[in-house]
Amino acid sequence: MKKYGESASVTSGDMRNFNLNRTFDLIFIGFNSFLHLLTDEDSTNCLNCVKNHMHENSRFLLDIYIPNPLFLYRPERVRFPVLEYTDSISGKFVTVEESNVYDRITEINELTWYFLTEDNLEFAIEKFSVRMYFPSKMNQLLIDNGFRILHQWGDYHRTPLGDGSNLQIYDVCLP
Repeated sequence: MKKYGESASVTSGDMRNFNLNRTFDLIFIGFNSFLHLLTDEDSTNCLNCVKNHMHENSRFLLDIYIPNPLFLYRPERVRFPVLEYTDSISGKFVTVEESNVYDRITEINELTWYFLTEDNLEFAIEKFSVRMYFPSKMNQLLIDNGFRILHQWGDYHRTPLGDGSNLQIYDVCLP
């Protein structure tokens, strides 16, 4: 694939409904953004919009993690560490913990993140929902929505998707 350099652009909007009135050589939905599409209708709408912005040589890359049953079926309301960082404004060390409730019927994981510092426990709480797309479901969605899967990788080093993979990265094109 060619280098894009300064010709790359980022557009913010509703990924379920957009029309930029042009096609692109490369479209990338990365870093689990697709997981915020909670229904088949939402994911299909997004994929149709992507397809409408592709030409015969376009490539579409999609990057999401593979749901881990050990993560999905943790005890409810039990907190687990997620990440740590130093706040760029206050300079304070922040710990983030999460709890979750997973609904296996809807495949929606309801997450709560608790932000803590040493002197200000739980200074923020954020709740959000993500859909757990297993590889078989992603394959079905992509194919049913008119894409051809060129590659499925399990990491950023382009290792083929397999049992030990944490990610599912798709490289697709139009048929």
